Order: sequence, then structure tokens, then C-alpha cells
Amino acid sequence: MSNQPFVGKTGLEAPGEGAPSANASAPEPAGRESRRRTGLRVLGIGALATVSLAGALIGGTLPRWRQEQDVNAAAAEAAAAPPQVTVAVARRFAPDAERVLPGNSLPLLEAALYARTTGYLKKRLVDIGDRVTEGQLLAEISAPDVDDQFTQAKASLAQAKANLGLAQASAELAKITLARDVRIGVGTAVSQEQFDQDKATSKTTEAQVEASRATIQVSEAAVQRYADLQGFQKITAPFPGVITARNVDAGDLIPADSPSTTRELFHLMRTDVLRVFVNVPQVFATGIQVGQSAVVFQRNDPLKTFAGKVTRTSNALDPNTRTLLTEVQVPNPDNVLRPGMYLQIKFVFDRTVLPVLVPAAALATRSGGPRVGVLDDQHRVHYRTVELGRDFGAEIQVVAGLNAGETVVVHPGDDLPEGTVVEPVTPSEKSPGS
Repeated sequence: MSNQPFVGKTGLEAPGEGAPSANASAPEPAGRESRRRTGLRVLGIGALATVSLAGALIGGTLPRWRQEQDVNAAAAEAAAAPPQVTVAVARRFAPDAERVLPGNSLPLLEAALYARTTGYLKKRLVDIGDRVTEGQLLAEISAPDVDDQFTQAKASLAQAKANLGLAQASAELAKITLARDVRIGVGTAVSQEQFDQDKATSKTTEAQVEASRATIQVSEAAVQRYADLQGFQKITAPFPGVITARNVDAGDLIPADSPSTTRELFHLMRTDVLRVFVNVPQVFATGIQVGQSAVVFQRNDPLKTFAGKVTRTSNALDPNTRTLLTEVQVPNPDNVLRPGMYLQIKFVFDRTVLPVLVPAAALATRSGGPRVGVLDDQHRVHYRTVELGRDFGAEIQVVAGLNAGETVVVHPGDDLPEGTVVEPVTPSEKSPGS
């Protein structure tokens, strides 16, 4: 046999003879190279993801850690700092004060017109809302019986005057006769009996003269009475004003001097000047003076004001309401204001005592009485017992225990013991929502 290796159709040769050794470099297959590259790529992506995740963790944790450090530092600083409290300055009342009080308006003059003569209404010349002048004829009443009685009274007067003349003539004749008797002499031509008779006749006629004069006076009074009644047949206005009520028409029977049947004919008001009555509370009553100015306006139109003046007061307080009834007269030439209106009256009072005002929230009510927290120069809280006056709602009056200009703590609460050092903050310095 030959020592040469057998070479088949596959081209394989025996090792060591004509074929490269196993250590010799040879190209790798294509599948293995692809897997290698894929592995390297996956390894790179994983490393990049790991680096990114680490960066994200560091980026998210570091700001949070810094914020936590800042919060802790701020909390420590706030714990060490004095507590902030809202403060206010005690102030005095203004030397003058405006006070608006409600009032009721009435006319300057008011009259209900009734009839003084019984009869039928002949004519009516005015109606509701008509403005009249003093002495203007408003209505006429027809009373023929009064006219007849007036005529009879005048005739009686004429008769009494005629009787007076007759009595005077008789008295004059009696005087002459008596004088003649005296001249002739009693007991000669004239008997004593005749003389006594003539003397009595003289006295009788003188008495008749006096009676006639008295009768004339009675007749004159009767004439005047019926003249007045006849004058009452004309209803006239006693003062200038406006007719606010009319209760009769022509042809109505007008009874007079009968309480059960008498009715008001017209109602008249003078409105060119109004009287406004207001009840002033006791606290302001001493500040009201006659002649004091006041401003009157309607609540629905406060910009349109009217000047008024205090004309009189009741000079005594109503024991039920403790108010002083005050009258303010307001000129009303244009009749803008109407009687019966509900008006507002603004007074300006001069205060003689100027108490101190503090916010109502500054009070700390304790068993020992009301107190306020007052700050000293070192911003330390010192509680002071005070005596209170009037309560105005948001503010309260301090009568004693506090001076104007001192700083008080608003809403002191129970967590501010005596001597606590605080940081004062005025309401304007507080941040919104604090």
C-alpha cells in the first residue's frame, strides 16, 4: 500500500499531510460573527440604560434632598423666631361725630276744615291736590233758615232801637212834668198824690230807657251771631297750602255742631316748610342745641340733601325709649319732600369726652374681667385689665386702663402668656391668605 493519504471526492485530507493545522487562522462562519455583534450591541444598550437610570435617580433625589434641607432650615429658623401677631394702635374718638337718624316728616301747618252752619253744600271750588292761598274760597253752604233768622234778628234790632226812642221821649216828658210840679209847689196847684205819681212815672220811664238799651244790645248780639253763622256758609282757607283730602260734593247735607254726624270737609296742609321729628338717643341728646344745623335726605337718594335747622326739642327724654324728641324744620319751596315721608337726618355732634377705641378682637375675656395685650418697647406682651364702654361691633370703647397710641394685640388667644416676645404685624403687612 502507498503511504499517501487517500483523497476522496470530498476533498478532505488526513491531518499533517497537505492540510492546514488546527492552530492556523481561518475565517469564522457568518452566523457566529452576527451573534457576537448583537451581544456587544445589547451590552452597550444595557450600560447606557444603567447610566441613564443612575443619572435620573441622582437628578430626582438631589433637588428633593436640597428642598428638604431648606424646609428643615426654615422650620428651625421659624421655631427660633418670635411668633408673629397682628397688632393695632388704640385711637381716640374724633372730636366731632356724624350721626344719621331716621325721622318722620310733617307739614308746618295742618288743619281739618269743618262746617259751622248746617245746610246743603251749594258748590265746591277745590279738590285734592289743589294749592290754595290764605283766605281763598273753598266751598259755599246754602242755609236759608240762617238767612231768615239773620233777617229777623236785624228787624228785632230795629224794633229795639225804636222802642228806645219811645222810652226816651216818655222819660223826657216825665222829667218835665216832675219839674213843673216842683216849680208850682206841692199842696197848692198840685196835690201830694199827683206829685208822687209824677215822680214814680219819671223813674219808670228812665228804667224803660235802660231796658230798651239792653234790648238793643241783645238784638245786636243776635244779629252778630247770625251774621257769623251766615259767614260760616263760606269755607275759606286759613293759610296757604295744598288740599290733601276732600270728603264732600255739591248737594251733600252738611251737619254742624253734632259730634255723631259732623264730618271733615277738607284737609289742608302747608308744605313749603316741613317739620321733621326725630328721636335722638340719650348718648347724643345733650349735644342737641336749638339752632343747630342738620342735613336731611332720602335714603334712596342720599346725594340730594336739604339744609335744616333744629327749632325745638321736648327738653325731656321719653322714659320708655330714652330718646329726645327733636324737631328739625326744612325749607321745601319746590315741594320735593312730602309730608309723611321717612327721611334721614344727619347731625354733627361735638364730643366733650374722647374715649379710646380698640378692635373688639383685641379683648381677652378672663375670669378677672376683660383684658387687652399691650406691647412694650421690646415687643413683649403685657396684659392689662380695662373698663369697657359702648360696643360698636368691630370696635369697642375703652373707658379706663388704656391710653391712645398704645399698641394692642389682635386675637391674643391662650398661647401668648405674659411677657412673650412677639413680632408685631399690622393687617396691611400680612400676606394674602395668612
